[in-house]
Amino acid sequence: MKEIAGVNSDTFTILIVDDIALNLLLLDKMLKPFDFQIVKAANGREALETIQSRIGTPDSIDLAIVDLMMPDIDGFKVIEHVRNGCDNAEFRIPAQSKSDLPILILSGMNFGEDIERGLALGANQFITKPIVMTQLYSIIVEELTKKVEATK
Repeated sequence: MKEIAGVNSDTFTILIVDDIALNLLLLDKMLKPFDFQIVKAANGREALETIQSRIGTPDSIDLAIVDLMMPDIDGFKVIEHVRNGCDNAEFRIPAQSKSDLPILILSGMNFGEDIERGLALGANQFITKPIVMTQLYSIIVEELTKKVEATK
């Protein structure tokens, strides 16, 4: 059992969001050794539905890893809805701070303007594809540690 900031890693729920099934499979496989609870969403709509359905429950999302380029609702819109809150006919999501719900962008789009836009919307960090496992895990540990310390 691994620990992050004194908390067993298997108590953390991580949402991974990507419209490419192979990317979801690879991320799931990369994160398995760390015992996180993994939830997958194939697009931004599924991600927002998952976040909304788990708010205030023991299974709430602790960290989201979001791709930017997806059909329908893209990663930018997911970040915007989570950070600013969303209350419309489809979603009722209260605003979540960077420590409430850390969001990592994982994208092959590593243009300066995409990075700046994602971070300006409220993403905690930006990770480029291809994924370097040690970098990904290090960033996850950093963000979950901040989350745990913010609740103390």
